[in-house]
Amino acid sequence: MPDSNEQAQAARILVVDDDPVQGAIISGVCRRRGYQPTFVSSYQAAVDHIAAGGFDCITIDLSLGDRDGIELLRLIAGGRRSPRVIVISGCDQRILSATVRMAHAVGIVDAISLQKPIDLVSLGDALTFGASEQPSSRCRPDRRSRSIDAADLSRGLEAGEFYPAFQPKVQLATGKVVGCEALARWDSPTFGSVGPDVFIPLAEQSGLIKPLTLLMLRQSIEIARRFVDIDPSFAVAVNLSAALLSDTTIPAEVERLLDETGLPARSLIIEVTESTAMTDIACAMDIMLRLRIKGVGISIDDFGTGYSSLAVLARMPFSELKIDRSFVKDCLTDADMWKVVSASVAIAHQYNMQAVAEGIEDAETWRALDELGCDIGQGFGFSRGLRREAFVEWCRHWSERLASAGPAAERHRACAT
Repeated sequence: MPDSNEQAQAARILVVDDDPVQGAIISGVCRRRGYQPTFVSSYQAAVDHIAAGGFDCITIDLSLGDRDGIELLRLIAGGRRSPRVIVISGCDQRILSATVRMAHAVGIVDAISLQKPIDLVSLGDALTFGASEQPSSRCRPDRRSRSIDAADLSRGLEAGEFYPAFQPKVQLATGKVVGCEALARWDSPTFGSVGPDVFIPLAEQSGLIKPLTLLMLRQSIEIARRFVDIDPSFAVAVNLSAALLSDTTIPAEVERLLDETGLPARSLIIEVTESTAMTDIACAMDIMLRLRIKGVGISIDDFGTGYSSLAVLARMPFSELKIDRSFVKDCLTDADMWKVVSASVAIAHQYNMQAVAEGIEDAETWRALDELGCDIGQGFGFSRGLRREAFVEWCRHWSERLASAGPAAERHRACAT
């Protein structure tokens, strides 16, 4: 029997199910796994307990009489604590998978699903946390926004606080580094590390997006120039904001930077999102065609996340299609996501484009996408974005590891970093 101190420290779990028998079974498994279960059989009782907080894990039946568990997921997402959520239902797997994706979308980072009738072994596994994963230690990050304005942004540009971080792009069939994507970063002595989700919209609103983009372009082209001398196929990708896709001077600016540095146009890729491309189709087409005529590659980024992907592909002169990480990261465990990834690769090849998968985080995903025929990958399984010299050093080490890895199976295992 656990003593009082052990009992006080036991993780707490809320079991929400309108069937008392199912609730008793789940609670019993929880108790044997060392939890302190609290069982409720109604939506309102669940709301009251969730509002009171303090739970490390919550199991939710999707059907709760005249209410459903989806409403509870939104309530959980609004709290500061971030418990593990186990969605339990007799609905088909597609509904369960969609529910888990919805939970992730609203901010529940640790959500999984189980089908009824419940497999008790699977339930026990779902309740097992590693020491480093103990949910009671996880809280939501402080989301207080910092007071940053256009003047701060302008001073940061003048002071050289902005720079590109380079994330490697790897040829999946061989493991060879074939390029990188430049990711804008801002390290401010006043505000710390400021995310692009904060400073990019501010730059667009304040008219500073063009000097910021030209800075990213110049520094990205400079590092590409170093690699092209060794490997002529190397290419660097730089994002182009929607605010600049109506600026008809951009092709001339890009050509000037290429001429100044001596980088071949084929070694530069401009990335645009599909929603960006559809903002002003005529003007976007003007700019992209001029860039393509010069030899610059054009990539459609975040493919599949908008509402007019096929229309964009049919109209625009893209040379590369990037499959969004939201599809790639769960594609081995979510059949619907795998279908999206498979279809995206096929569509890219039908349009004679390179297929690039974002968000590859492990060797298994790398191997599966390689077998599918996806051309290029990037993600934390290879490396996060790195500053210039760190990226150069990473490429050196990667090449050494790749040379010693041997067969394809070993190359895939070399992905883990």
